[in-house]
Amino acid sequence: MKVSHIVVENYRSLRRVELSVTDYTALVGANGSGKSSVLYALQWFYEGGALEGEDICGYHRPADGEVLDESSDAIAARTVSVTVTFSDLTSQDRSRLREYGRGDTAVFRKSWVLGDAKPKVVGNAKQGPGFAELRTMKLVGDFRPAYASLRHSQEGLPDLGGSPSRDQVSDALVAWEADPANGASLVDIADNDANHMFGIDGPNIILRCSRLVLIPAAAEISNQVGSSGKGSALGDLIGAFMSNAGATARAKWQSTYADELAELNSSVKRSVEASTGLQASRINSKLVELVPNAAVSFVPAVPDWTPKGEASVTTDVTIDGTTNDVSKQGHGIQRAIMIAMFQSLLPDAALLAGSHNAHADETVDEAQARLQEELANLPTLVVCIEEPEIYQHPVRARAFARVLAALASQQGGQVLLATHSPYFVRPDQFSSVRRFRLVSGVSKVRRTSLAGVAALSGDEEVKVQKILEKRLPTSFSEGFFADAVVLVEGETDKAVLEAIAEVLGQPLDSIGVCVLEVSAKDSLKIPYSLFSALEIPTYVIADGDALGAARTYPDKQNEAANAHASHRASTERITAWLPAATALQGESPHSFGSPTTIAEKFTIWNDDIEEELAAWPSFVAALLDNGGKLRKKDLLAYRTAVFEADIGDLPSTLRTTIDAICAFRVNS
Repeated sequence: MKVSHIVVENYRSLRRVELSVTDYTALVGANGSGKSSVLYALQWFYEGGALEGEDICGYHRPADGEVLDESSDAIAARTVSVTVTFSDLTSQDRSRLREYGRGDTAVFRKSWVLGDAKPKVVGNAKQGPGFAELRTMKLVGDFRPAYASLRHSQEGLPDLGGSPSRDQVSDALVAWEADPANGASLVDIADNDANHMFGIDGPNIILRCSRLVLIPAAAEISNQVGSSGKGSALGDLIGAFMSNAGATARAKWQSTYADELAELNSSVKRSVEASTGLQASRINSKLVELVPNAAVSFVPAVPDWTPKGEASVTTDVTIDGTTNDVSKQGHGIQRAIMIAMFQSLLPDAALLAGSHNAHADETVDEAQARLQEELANLPTLVVCIEEPEIYQHPVRARAFARVLAALASQQGGQVLLATHSPYFVRPDQFSSVRRFRLVSGVSKVRRTSLAGVAALSGDEEVKVQKILEKRLPTSFSEGFFADAVVLVEGETDKAVLEAIAEVLGQPLDSIGVCVLEVSAKDSLKIPYSLFSALEIPTYVIADGDALGAARTYPDKQNEAANAHASHRASTERITAWLPAATALQGESPHSFGSPTTIAEKFTIWNDDIEEELAAWPSFVAALLDNGGKLRKKDLLAYRTAVFEADIGDLPSTLRTTIDAICAFRVNS
């Protein structure tokens, strides 16, 4: 079975967050937006562990002597809960989960209230009608007559006689519910006690169906993977094997040298008795005068000569023929080893096959059949990784992203990661992106799909997919991690605006703003729709192209007229879908041919950014001094000229545009 849906409530910044989960799910967003909290909440759901007040969303430590509000609303406000829906249940999962696995999905909720010693787990069960009440009965005087009464209303329950035990009644109920013929008669029981499924009051059944491993971003990596000490990943991985191997070796040695050990024991005993006998006689000669019928003797306690030493293990790493202790390797190698080791903590096909031995009474075919059955019953694996890009250079990060995608595609594998890297957001995984943002200290999450972006942009899905496949790995994905995005037509706009912002003391990256170029005006709408669907604030800067036709065709009237009409149509298309916004300079909405419009949510140049730069005398002079020229598209020359120009004669349109972007970021 696989995780298909998660609801986290009141955990850290997650007031209430719902996530649909696929085989590969990438949590993206700015720092502190709550991505990692989802991973740790899911780990708590699987593994438990202590929570404290600071883990509660919006928690305020009570003052000394303050009495906690016990109203239902107040208790709810200090209750942390994680609800997980599992889908793709196998027949083995259903057998293990019993009443919780009879529907299309299995749903469990773990909750903890501040002040409680233990969490509580409930699940949505399907049981026979009236069975839930009967199962709560403990006394024979209650459950026996209740069962007899139930037999009259439900056909198929067996006659257990006049004095059935509680176990017999329970088994009869389970058998009735497991019969497919009774499936339509089962009733839904919401919030049924399920503590026993999570090992709170019994064996952990959930872990037999699904396992989770979390690789944190911050960990003492060499301590985790370098030695087999208590609590380390290496100790957890091979500690039991080491203990068993050591015990087996010692037992074999003890058996081989049993006679020698017996002779050693006898020799030591005789020697000790001889050396202490004189002193015992001396004591007894004096003791008899005090207590006539008393005597002492010194009985040798021969030590157990069985070897007691426990083996230990350290981790060496060999790279290109050179071997070193793992602590002497780079952090990238250490983290890769830790990820592999954490994954190996969970049983898999390789472990079962490697440790599988035929029983004495089995044929080869029977042993193989048993192995296949054990493999089919392995739990699914949910691999959660916090910042997989840590310590990985770009080439290795891309390769690692591919490895994780392959792991997620395997049967029984899921990957859930919190990342700041575009390498882990691939076009084919676009619908699996969950974008987080922090609003007033509370996490919000959004997702979208190819169909969703197409619906917003008004384009065919095929066109949207083509653009995403081209742009997502190289530019769009960077916007997922920004607090706000500025979309521009070309590289010149991007280079010049970023440089001007830096000169003005308002560097855009320092306030979380990412500038992305899309190559053409008609290419702005799809990325705008994409980021809007993910609720990423997006500011648009476009060319009005009012002078473009005359500049391109100065001596060709017909061609100039056609180009002018095309530019007008293109500009009018973009003004038609841009959001309404108050103009800071010029008029909003913008009209083709009118002066530059700078509004709260967009800027449309009268022509293009080069035309605005032409009105900056010191910039033009600096550009010429460096061998550049307007419209030559030399980005380095443009950027250098911005830094060398006099900011005092900077055109108001360029200054106001930077101010508008910064204000847009603050107000979004």
